[in-house]
Amino acid sequence: MSGYLAEFDEPDPSDAYQIVGYQEYANALNHLVPLVQKANAEQLAAYDKIVSNMPELAVYTNLSRRFNFPEARNSALTPLLRGTLNLYRQSSLNEQALGEDNEFRRTGIGWVIALARIEHGAIELGYQKNVSPFNLENLTQVEQAAFQELLLDGARSHYWTMRMDPMTHLILKGEVVKVNDRTALAYGRRAVILQNLLQALNHLAGATLSPVQKTELQSWFNDMTEVREGVSYIMYETYKQAISKQGIYSMDLEGCPRLVEGIRSDISLGKGRIQLEK
Repeated sequence: MSGYLAEFDEPDPSDAYQIVGYQEYANALNHLVPLVQKANAEQLAAYDKIVSNMPELAVYTNLSRRFNFPEARNSALTPLLRGTLNLYRQSSLNEQALGEDNEFRRTGIGWVIALARIEHGAIELGYQKNVSPFNLENLTQVEQAAFQELLLDGARSHYWTMRMDPMTHLILKGEVVKVNDRTALAYGRRAVILQNLLQALNHLAGATLSPVQKTELQSWFNDMTEVREGVSYIMYETYKQAISKQGIYSMDLEGCPRLVEGIRSDISLGKGRIQLEK
């Protein structure tokens, strides 16, 4: 099994929290994955019991439930929030409560490993060129169900957060004056992470989803493609004078590798409502 390392091309003091979290998740994967791979059924049960009895290792799911606003009246919301909330309530992908007292609290070693894998992979996407950020080839049986649930939960949370954020819609409109390049890159990175969550989910659980659910997931993916094209447009408008004189690589972009390459590709192809100057 390949190890998980916290390596950044150009470390920056502002990345300290991400680096610490990245290394903690890497340590969890490096120690727990080999442990469960070598364990027999009796040992796995013992590990699971130990972890389940540690409240600090509980994992909470269905984070997107906070968007439901059950007591909010549509008339009290902005048109953007009202429309998004109605879409959320109609979604085929919302987690259903098991009962009124359900706290969406999950315990066990599989949940701990799954959480470490998804968080580690999300940071990989933001800073590295890893072609397999979630390292699915080393996914263990004990974590698979939990990992699939966390993938969907993470995708839900990211998607509805971005849909409800006015900044996302400014990016989609190409409001260069209201969105600076730093903000655009941050939102573009979130779109990249969400798309990779969706791809991993489809790879692992696509066969278990209904046609309606698969269609909705595809629409989420397409929405994030539009966000990325909006980011490309803002970056082009911000740097178009330098691009026209010095070429696309005159933009010294630093950040999410997949996003940076996507921006350059979009601009070169004329996507994101961009017409290159001759």
